[in-house]
Parts: sequence; structure tokens; C-alpha cells
Amino acid sequence: MRRPALGIVAQLLLLVCSVCTDDEIPDDYHMFQREIVPQFPLEQGPVQVPLLIQGEPVLSPRGRRPISPCGGRQPCPLEGLTDSFGNNLNTFPPGQPNRDNIANICRKNRPKTVYGPHNLPQTGFSHLSRQGNAINELEEGFAACCGKTDKLKCAVKVWKKTLEDFCEAEFSVKTRHHHCCKKSGSERENCFNDGASNPSYVMSAALQEISLQDIAPVGSARNIKICPPNSPKCHEDTDSRYKLSDLAFPPGEPKSSNIQNICKLRKFRPLYTDNLLPDTGFGHYVRRAKAIQRMEGEFKKCCKTEDVACAHSGWKKVLGKFCAKEQVVKTKHHECCKKRDQTSMFSCFASEAPFPEYDRELEVLNLGNVTEDDLQKLCRDSKLITKQKQMPLLVSSLKETCCGLPQDEKLRCAAEQKETFIKTLCGPKKNLWKDTQNCCSKDEPERDQCFTYYLQNISVAVSQRAKME
Repeated sequence: MRRPALGIVAQLLLLVCSVCTDDEIPDDYHMFQREIVPQFPLEQGPVQVPLLIQGEPVLSPRGRRPISPCGGRQPCPLEGLTDSFGNNLNTFPPGQPNRDNIANICRKNRPKTVYGPHNLPQTGFSHLSRQGNAINELEEGFAACCGKTDKLKCAVKVWKKTLEDFCEAEFSVKTRHHHCCKKSGSERENCFNDGASNPSYVMSAALQEISLQDIAPVGSARNIKICPPNSPKCHEDTDSRYKLSDLAFPPGEPKSSNIQNICKLRKFRPLYTDNLLPDTGFGHYVRRAKAIQRMEGEFKKCCKTEDVACAHSGWKKVLGKFCAKEQVVKTKHHECCKKRDQTSMFSCFASEAPFPEYDRELEVLNLGNVTEDDLQKLCRDSKLITKQKQMPLLVSSLKETCCGLPQDEKLRCAAEQKETFIKTLCGPKKNLWKDTQNCCSKDEPERDQCFTYYLQNISVAVSQRAKME
């Protein structure tokens, strides 16, 4: 019988032992054996084998989804969150915004689910987390778009960008990718839109009943901050949770054309102090908000003399630090921070600024035909920007006389104050201003209609800070 092949060391030991007798073996050899070789008990027990679930082991090769208790490699459906197979979140993929559904998208009471550690598995099935991140990003973008004039154009842009980011995240892992991401251009967009479970964004009664409190937590609970007690939103809805305000990010590049807005409207722009930001989650939002807050601190140093060079230096400093912090985290980074050189990075930020002239707080009102929305803006912390000499008289009378009245009486009050204003200008103060349109020489109601020429383009700075308080 041939001796089985052994390692080199084992063969050498056999060779030595074959030519030695017991007497020739050193005395300390057996002691060496006793000290080094562990003594295992000889009792035999049952052999432990991997736990099997429906014939498959729990352990799986690296890069594959773990075995689900529901069978196969598909996750168990999360009640109220995933489809019947557990493959996708029931809100993914989202439908493309269009003229028919934009009103539903921007409907104030449309229920939305925030995805995160509080309702998604934290190990395995990372495709659900990527889908959840995409929905969170989309809803944040929709919230910003719904406050703009061209809601639809903005929403479509956000939808396309969100799915582009989603596919980028899909291709960053080695597991199976969403089938729509394998397409490109309009084919990819059509694929996502065709697969949308709720393209009209109309929620059924059953889905409307689902809230974060109804969902059984998976993993650690997320710290969701309750809205501050002094917030008007808390008084409107005692059960409302922390709501993120819209961010004007990135800030526009300071230059001579906008330095006055940067400085004169600084006190009307929102604050983003730590107590008004989420404690956990929404990392990308918090990083941007803190960058805006630091930017305002830099601008404050420069606004005494409206120094453009100073403001520009602070702008570059803050955005440079913002990108440095973006690179530290593993989640997706702002697209401008991915540029290879600083020139391209700053150029990207300047082109992406939603309010490059820092005019977000400026509102142009028609005080010749005051609406409820106009009064709402005037009654907030606001400042008249238009330089017409007599205009403060009308604005101050509207704010002092009408703002404290019940809602149904405000418009009637505004009409009365306008009439009083016109009579004053065409009476005692007639010689104190130039009536270029000869409105005062006309009879009513033609005179009132003529005065619309003077009252239709009134610029007012309206504070955005009330939204954060």
C-alpha cells in the first residue's frame, strides 16, 4: 500500500522517527508534545449542520441577497410598503409628472412615506433602501417645485435627475440591477413610467390610512424631530411631524449685480440653526442647510461696505468645505463636487443656483387689485422696496388696518384703504406728486382704474424666516 502524500514537514518528521528508537528520543520531546498539542475530549456529539430553510442554507455567497424566510431570495413583503412579491416598494418606480397629475403631486394632504431605518431592513435587500432613498429625494424635490410658478417643468427635471441618481447607485453595487437602468435616454424614462404602480399620484383610502406610526419598526427607530412648538404648522396640525423647508441651494455666485440683494435682503432669508434641523437622517439636506448658514455668516462680514470680492471669497470658501464634507460620506455626493478641478466645481455651483440674483424674497404685487395672497404676504414680516414717495402710505395703512381682521373682512378692508389712499392723493396731497397719467382729473370708477398704472408693480421683500419658526 502506498503511503498517502503528506506535507514536507510531516514527511521529514516521519523520516526522523523511522530511524530513531524510543531511547534516542530526547526526554523533553514528550513534554514538548504535552505542552503544545491540545487535549480534546473524546466524547462524540451530534454534528452541527447549517440551518436549512426550504432546502437552502442561510449562508449565501458574497454579493448575493440573503435567503428570505419567505422562501427563495426575495424579501418578505413589508406590509403597506412593498408589492405582493416584495421586489419593489409600492411607490417605486414613481410616475413621470405631467399636466394630468401635477395637481395631485402638489396636493397639500397627499400622504407620503419617508423611507429609512424605521421601516426598511438594515441588512440585506439593499435594493429596497436604494429605492427608498430615491423616493425621499423625489419628494423633497417635488416639495420645492410645488412652490414655484412652473411646477411641472421643475417636477419633470427632478424626476429625471432622481432616476438618473438611482441608476448610478444601482450600478455601484455588484448585485442585480433594476431592469430599467439597463436602458438609456427616453427608453429608460418610458420604462420607469410604464412600471409606475400609481402614475396619477392618487392614493387609495387604504394607503391613506398608513402612517409611520402604523408601520412595525424594523431595526432601530429613527429620531424624527417634532416641529418646534412655536411653529404655526404645529397649531394647524397638532400631529404634524418635522417638515423640511425648501432650500435655495446652491447659493448664487456673488457679483456686482446681486451684492445689494445679498446684503439688503439678508435679514429676510431663512435661518438654519441646529435646533431647526433633523437630528438624524436627511444628511444631504443638513449638509446643504449648514453650508447656507455658514455662507450668511461670511456675507455678514462683507455687507458693511457691500464688498463683492469679500463675498465671493466667502462663497468659494464655504462651498469648498461643503464638498470636502460631501466626499467623507458614502452616500451620493452633490454633482458639482464630482468635478475634477475647482474652476469647474465653482462654475457648476454658479450655474445650478436656483436664485442667482438672491431675489427669492422679492415679491411683485398689484395693489390696484389686492388678492388674499397679496395680503398674506404683506401681513408677514415685509419691507417695501419700491421707491415711489407716496407708496408707504398705502402699504402701512393696509398692514395696520387690515392684517388683524378676520379673513373674510380683509379684502373689503383693502378696497376701502385703496379708495381712501386715492382720495388723499387727489385731494390734500395733489401738489406733492406728479400725476403723469392725469388720473385725478378723471371721474370714478375710471379714476380708480387709472390708478392701477401706479399700483401694479410694487416690489416688496417678504421674510422667509416664518417658515422655519
